[in-house]
Parts: sequence; C-alpha cells; structure tokens
Amino acid sequence: MENECHFSPDRRHRYALIHRWSPLLGDRLILWIGLNPSTADERQLDPTLARIASFSRREGFDGFWMANLFGLRTPYPEEMRADPDPVGPENDAQLLRAAARCGRVVAAWGVSGVHQERAAAVTRLLAGHELWCLGTTREGHPRHPLYVAGLQPLVRWRPPAAG
Repeated sequence: MENECHFSPDRRHRYALIHRWSPLLGDRLILWIGLNPSTADERQLDPTLARIASFSRREGFDGFWMANLFGLRTPYPEEMRADPDPVGPENDAQLLRAAARCGRVVAAWGVSGVHQERAAAVTRLLAGHELWCLGTTREGHPRHPLYVAGLQPLVRWRPPAAG
C-alpha cells in the first residue's frame, strides 16, 4: 500500500493523506475531515482510515482524501489540545485544495472540534461546499467514523447556528 501524503518539513503536521484502491480504474475522491491525524502515513492506514476506506468504497468513490481540522500528528487528543500550534501553517490552504478536488466533503471530527473554535472556522472556510456527515451527536457535531454502524448513511450536515 502506498498513500500520497503531504507533511510539514518536520513531519509534525500532516495536511493530506490520499488513499486510492486502484488509481488506474478511476480517480473519484471523497474528502473526509477529521479532528487530527494519528499514525497513518505513506505505508499504513490507522483504524479510523480503514473505516473511512470502507465507507468511501460503499459510496462508490475510487479513493479518499483525508484532511483534518488540526494538522498536528498525535494519537492523543490531549497532546493536540496542549500544543501551541495544532493547526499548522498549511492546513487551511490544503483543506481548500482538497474540497475543490473532491466530489463530496464529509465532516467527521466528533465533539472536539470546538477546541479553538476550529470547527466553526473550517465550516466558514468551506462555506461554498455542501457538507455531509455520518449523523450527529446530541449537540449537532458530526460523528466520528469509528463510532457509527457500518450501514450508517451519509446525510447532509448543517452546522449548528452560532449562539
């Protein structure tokens, strides 16, 4: 397996991971926006990305583009929240590039997107795109792919109104 990845020079931030099952058969990609990258890289998917691959295949795409609200690579959300720059300098530009390239944009960051009001900022950044999700939490946050049934359909997501 080889994934196309875009990292910061020091590899502390991952801005994009593109996974295709067979690039010769097609290039329709779906964008998933998670909270922050974990351990996945050019050679391996982590459990969240394996699950995203399953949902993406089911939806008829040839691969997926994984981006995140925060670019900092860590499997520990508390480390991400304690970091002085969890977003990274290239993250917003990469989100815009990915959204322009992909056939569908899926919000999948769970409840922690409220950190630094990042979910609201990314929602504004992508205002010209329809957003989808795998259902929402009671508070209206887009659910994380690991915490939904495999048959859960994608549904349109509209961010909760700012209060």
